[in-house]
Amino acid sequence: MKIWNLGLIMSLAIGAADARGAEGDAAFAVSPESAYSLIQTAIGDAHESIELNTYMLTNRNVTDALIEKATRENVKITVLIEGQTFGGDMLLPGKRVLDDFQAKIQGTQARFLVMTSQSGTRRYVYDHAKYMIVDGCRVFVSSENITGSAYNNRNQTGGTRGWEIYIENAALGAQLSQIFETDSDTSYGDVLPYSQVSFNVKDPGNSPFPPRQDRDVPNFAMTRGHVDNASLCTSPNSLQCVLAFIGSAKSALNLEFLSLPKVWVNHKNNTTQPSPIVAALVAAAQRGVHVRVLLNDDNAFADDNGGTSSDEKNINTVNYFRELAAQSNLPLEAATFAQKRVEVSYVHNKGMVADGNRVFVSSINGTENSVMENREVAVAVTSEDAGKYFSSVFGADWSLSSGN
Repeated sequence: MKIWNLGLIMSLAIGAADARGAEGDAAFAVSPESAYSLIQTAIGDAHESIELNTYMLTNRNVTDALIEKATRENVKITVLIEGQTFGGDMLLPGKRVLDDFQAKIQGTQARFLVMTSQSGTRRYVYDHAKYMIVDGCRVFVSSENITGSAYNNRNQTGGTRGWEIYIENAALGAQLSQIFETDSDTSYGDVLPYSQVSFNVKDPGNSPFPPRQDRDVPNFAMTRGHVDNASLCTSPNSLQCVLAFIGSAKSALNLEFLSLPKVWVNHKNNTTQPSPIVAALVAAAQRGVHVRVLLNDDNAFADDNGGTSSDEKNINTVNYFRELAAQSNLPLEAATFAQKRVEVSYVHNKGMVADGNRVFVSSINGTENSVMENREVAVAVTSEDAGKYFSSVFGADWSLSSGN
């Protein structure tokens, strides 16, 4: 007859319960200084599964952590990346990271998938989302691609500014996991195993990276807190939930974006229309909300403005807001992000804070394509802790940039 050790059983049960946090437990981080700590924490928490969707995956430290989980702990990992990133070329160093990942997950439960029109069709212009579901109950959402510049474990210059959030929320995890399952479904014809995809690979040669040094600006470490409520906002067709977040602001709204053109350009038919997001920000100011808008410096991308047209330049939006505020005496301020003072290459963020207690962490840029055509994922949370953290980050960036 077996004699069960009741004390051991109870301790194992308690340990298993402790492995999961309480519903609403959360952590917050920013690129470049603390995003690496947060994504490694999220990957480290996985015991059963990781579902990762990211536009770019070129950070070897992150792929090594995923390989470790797949090979040593038998965690079921599924990774989906975009196969036709903007510009069309994949740089050789990044391709080597992906090839290494593909080779080392062989013989495990891991799957490595690519969204591409190689077979002649695709559902989205770009799969531009940046999120991860851990064990089905924890959600990581970011504005940043998984590159060395965004997930910079040394907090050095040359990185990008972005926001990250990690939440214990079973309902949110289930909802996002369902989206991931659909997007990674190979039966649609636009998702293929990595081994079957052809890439346009460009060898940058011996082009040196710009010299990097430690950043000497306010540093925001990964911080833990609590989230009261969380909901997803996804593209295609995310306009309604983006406008709803803006419309929820009662006293203050801070927005930091890579791209917020004054006009929306439809690149399929070469038509333009006024941006409904810009209009919503003006409407917020007109009802008395103090609106501050911080946009990436167009000059960060040299002459081609990152590939966008002259109509889509951020400086047009900044000037429009400033002129309108002066003419109508609105509580509306706008500035160009001072990347040199913040000591990053550019702002890649697409985040908002409303009334100091609601935060929007997102991959959704303010362009028509991003809102209406791409696959994008954002999470809107109600949280005093998140609001305080990201308000502080925005405040520091605004203080360094508001003279621009």
